[in-house]
Amino acid sequence: MAGAKAGLYLQSSVSALRGVGPALVPRLQHMDLWRVQDVLFHLPSRYQDRRHIASMATLQAGQECAILGEIVRVDHQRGGREQWLVTVSDGSGRLQIRLFHMTVALRAQWQVGRRLWCFGELRGGFHGLEMIHPEWQMADVPQFQAPRHLTPFYPSSEGITQAQWRRWMAQALTLLDQLPDYLENRLPPQWPGLREGLRLLHESADEIPSPQHPAWQRLALEELLANHLAVRRMRQSGMMQNAPCLRSKGQLWHRFLAHLPFSPTMAQERVIAEINADLVRHRPMRRLLQGDVGSGKTLVAAAATLTALEAGYQVAMMAPTEILAEQLHARFQQWLEPLGLEVGYLVGSRSPRARRETAETLAGGSLRLVIGTQSLFQEGVVFACLGLVIIDEQHRFGVEQRRQLLEKGAMPHLLVMTATPIPRTLAMTVHADLEVSVIDALPPGRTPVETLVMPDSRRPELIGRMQHMLEAGRQIYWVCPLIEESEILELQAAEASVADLQAALPGVAVGLIHGRMRSTEKAEVMAAFQSGAVRILVATTVIEVGVDVPGASLMIIEHAERLGLAQLHQLRGRVGRGAQRSSCILLYHPPLSGKARERLRVMRETHDGFAIARKDLELRGPGEYLGTRQAGILQMRVANILRDEALLVMVPALAERLLQEDPEAVQAIVQRWLGSRVDYGQVG
Repeated sequence: MAGAKAGLYLQSSVSALRGVGPALVPRLQHMDLWRVQDVLFHLPSRYQDRRHIASMATLQAGQECAILGEIVRVDHQRGGREQWLVTVSDGSGRLQIRLFHMTVALRAQWQVGRRLWCFGELRGGFHGLEMIHPEWQMADVPQFQAPRHLTPFYPSSEGITQAQWRRWMAQALTLLDQLPDYLENRLPPQWPGLREGLRLLHESADEIPSPQHPAWQRLALEELLANHLAVRRMRQSGMMQNAPCLRSKGQLWHRFLAHLPFSPTMAQERVIAEINADLVRHRPMRRLLQGDVGSGKTLVAAAATLTALEAGYQVAMMAPTEILAEQLHARFQQWLEPLGLEVGYLVGSRSPRARRETAETLAGGSLRLVIGTQSLFQEGVVFACLGLVIIDEQHRFGVEQRRQLLEKGAMPHLLVMTATPIPRTLAMTVHADLEVSVIDALPPGRTPVETLVMPDSRRPELIGRMQHMLEAGRQIYWVCPLIEESEILELQAAEASVADLQAALPGVAVGLIHGRMRSTEKAEVMAAFQSGAVRILVATTVIEVGVDVPGASLMIIEHAERLGLAQLHQLRGRVGRGAQRSSCILLYHPPLSGKARERLRVMRETHDGFAIARKDLELRGPGEYLGTRQAGILQMRVANILRDEALLVMVPALAERLLQEDPEAVQAIVQRWLGSRVDYGQVG
């Protein structure tokens, strides 16, 4: 075992490990390894069995194996790339070892007659089987030890070898006795203790430990517990703050309902009641509203808004894009201006004068409702009495952006909404700081969208279908992922699609909208599409959320195999908003990968947003599913919230017991697993 530096402790910086110099420290920190203790919890991603020595008489190309033999010949070749060819024999046969980049000190060791141990992959060469640059040790020196246990392979970064990881781990393992086990006598008796489990995972002697192994489960449970405790602390920190009591008699809401041409669903009424119960408390509401595409989240937001306005407070609603902000602004103007309520609008594309006037009315308190984008939390935007913050499509915002907007008021209430359903398992872990409300029913009259999957070769047939729908007065979305032709990705760009459609359907007005257009240009095209002047809207995925055009009943998505399930489901949700039957056609370019084929199958067979979200999470994993901004403390080292769902059930009771019996251990467990990744004062 490699010797450790004197004065090495678990809480020492990784730079205290022998072999970790100044150049390596930033690379380890980028992997969230700051302390020696963090290295201990950096577990192998796979193992190799190098304990058995293969006979050279039985070797085969493609095999990975260990060999032990005597060096019988060393040839140094200088022509072209300098290399050394070393022939080794074990009596049953011979094997050639090919080596490059040999230092003088290393070359001195490779002498005929010495015994050599190697591990590597066998390949066919000019002179029979060979190993190219294998791992090796001289076997005739006192310090030689053939592997006695499985050889671990660690997740790594560029410039860090597996040999370095094993040397660092050997040093860290000498400190295991310093590691306290806070869950001792609190877990199933068949599970090993923390120190025993870590040693087994790093130095497994007998079997490859799977994620179902008790040692792995022991660590995964503690990591899930740390995440739960951290988010719970964040939530409690917010609960200790005083929030405005938004009490109203519901007069605005009843006047609003009198003008509404439909009634809220039972699911909407249930969620509205949950929100209203939060708003009258003197602690800040922190609530996540989940609802499938078209379930009526905007109506719920309107109900919360009217409660806050009637109570005398201001409301800020933030959307991720100007298109969505414009849609929300138009909808709220239509709904609330008949009640005598002004709806402000604050986005980056507005003129400096317009933004300044809006900011002045917010600061003075005369404007009490504003809808916008990130411009809402910019410096210079001040609210007189902000009582409620609503964030639409919250998965597109990071925690920091939420915090900046909340700081515009004296602990305002927060409602975050998403049409990207988060499976219950994930919500328990990621959003344990939020109460969760779910709209689990669609408004009456919404018909399921027929979903068809077809290869791009059937495009002429598709044009005929479009012609038929246009003659019936329908409108069509045509979605392309890119703006410009790309020879690398071979995607048909939106600009080329406009020209193709105009040629195939002469006389039909085709509009184009994409992310590089100015906001005013986007607004003009969207207005033309909503009015029916534009019959086909060619767009990128900028129309993924928030766009509501009831006259559009056909959605065509090119290169659907390139998009994730969440994107596909959101895009499909842009149609089916009127009374007529709607369709979504997923065009793909073969050949399809296994995952792409599975995504298209799920879209064809499933309309349930939660089932689709669950499958999306399975295919992509939680980090990619949420995005780096939302993953936050979910960047887990050992646990997997899908695989370890059974462990999550154990976490709340264990957390309660620990909080009552050993509060100091709570802080230590969170620090062990999350370190600086969590801010206990962070709210929302």
